[in-house]
Amino acid sequence: MFLKFTGLCAFLAIISSSAAYKITPNVIDGVPGFLNITTAPFVKIGSGYYVFKSEKVNWYAAFESCRQMDAELIAFENLEELELISQYVTESNLFPRYWTSGTDLAEEDKHTWFSNGQPVSSTLWLPGEPNKQDDVEHCDEFNIKNGGGGLNDRFCIRLNGYICEAHQPKTASFIIW
Repeated sequence: MFLKFTGLCAFLAIISSSAAYKITPNVIDGVPGFLNITTAPFVKIGSGYYVFKSEKVNWYAAFESCRQMDAELIAFENLEELELISQYVTESNLFPRYWTSGTDLAEEDKHTWFSNGQPVSSTLWLPGEPNKQDDVEHCDEFNIKNGGGGLNDRFCIRLNGYICEAHQPKTASFIIW
């Protein structure tokens, strides 16, 4: 990305040096709808970009698969994001269990998002969770139950689908006068 951008800047610099042009760069978050550019395999939901994988793998394989897509296992920033994802999964009739980046592997009973180190909010858990069943549940899944969604701690080697979250794309444009 950096090399492509610097190459474009060099090209624009050559254009501007051969004539009296004024170049004004503009960078915005997201991809404007009028550009008709696909973000596949990622789906835009709210302000985020997600891919839902129904392939059942353990938490470690899910983490690696997302990284290979230059993404991270999902980390819910707030209850609103969790509710938007719950609604999408329910309306799309998708698989009801997905790995997230939540875990307490670093510190017992302290669930954090592995992707960003932030604590997992207590408002995101399903009732009675995390329960650390049999003292082996250390990875957090997103689970749809009774039409609503929330987090549940699970044994990390259990097989689940997973949700990858892409970094917010940027759109760069240049105005040349």
